[in-house]
Formats: sequence, C-alpha cells, structure tokens
Amino acid sequence: MKILLISLLLLSALFAETTINMKKCELLEISPYTKLFSCHKIDYLVEYKIEVDLSEEDSINKITMITPTSQKVIKTGK
Repeated sequence: MKILLISLLLLSALFAETTINMKKCELLEISPYTKLFSCHKIDYLVEYKIEVDLSEEDSINKITMITPTSQKVIKTGK
C-alpha cells in the first residue's frame, strides 16, 4: 500500500511539472500582416495575406514554428 501511495505521489509530481501554464504566452505584433506568438519556448510566426480574396475563408499565408533548435513551416497558403 505504501509503495502504491509513493508511486502515485511521484507520478503526480511529474505531471505537475509538465502542465502548461497559458499565462506565460505572449503576442508580439511585428507588422499589420505579421504576428509572433511566443509560448513555452516555442514561437509561432504567423504571416497574413496582404490582399484577401473575399471567397477565401482563411487569411493566413504562412505559419512557421520556431524552437531553440529548429524551425519548421507548418502551414502555407494556396
């Protein structure tokens, strides 16, 4: 019983450290068409389309995920 209790406490301590606190996120507007969302050592550079066609639903041109070791385009416009 004690081993079970100790293991549950250890697991809860591990998961408590991995929970994400959304209050640490920031938004930086670089230009009217570019925004940087920074959240937990990962940045998202969002580039909006300059000319938006009314028939299109999405005004995002490109989203790039930036980490301390790499960067990756996760969405590109049509």
